[in-house]
Amino acid sequence: MAGRFADGYRSVLAAITGRASSAHGFPLRAVEAAEARLGFAIPEALRDYYLSVGRHELNRVHNRLWPPDDLEVHEGRLVFLEENQCVLYWGVPRRTSAADPVVSQTFDLDDAEWMREVRCSLFLPAMLCYYAASWMPHSGYTDEMPHATARRLVRGWPSAGRSGVHSAFARPGQVVTVEEAGSGVVVRLGTRSRRDFDALVSEFGVGVHAA
Repeated sequence: MAGRFADGYRSVLAAITGRASSAHGFPLRAVEAAEARLGFAIPEALRDYYLSVGRHELNRVHNRLWPPDDLEVHEGRLVFLEENQCVLYWGVPRRTSAADPVVSQTFDLDDAEWMREVRCSLFLPAMLCYYAASWMPHSGYTDEMPHATARRLVRGWPSAGRSGVHSAFARPGQVVTVEEAGSGVVVRLGTRSRRDFDALVSEFGVGVHAA
């Protein structure tokens, strides 16, 4: 069964889609079969993601979360995610006792230089929001802006996580990401309804391009 990180993942998915059900996670038997094949336990924060929300289609609309039976070890890392053009890969240490290990990325699985990002429990929901900002029925993005301006826009928003290059925020039916771009950031937003989208654009008070 899913552990202590699962409720946080489900709450982010529910904010995005309106619901999170047991059908959105992989069966326990699939995860246990992967662990038996690999010969070690998947770290709890990553394991909980698979069990709670790993099967949702959002995990395949941009970057691809590898299903449990595709998980592989490369250069001492358990690789679980690939970029949509197979340029980047993400993984966690193969040998770790940490329940919530740091995710690292690489450009080359065979001759790997791994760059550390953030802990699983921050990285995974942040990526879910990153995908949702373009996947939701109504979405848009701003021009590049100073970091201070973006911080003002998301002040008071619940944090949903972060990666090495973006921060994510979510409210029911609304998702915002703040992504590094040039010397500033770009803000992306997605909503379930047109009404929420228009309200969010009005709340922000900056130009937003419809995606």
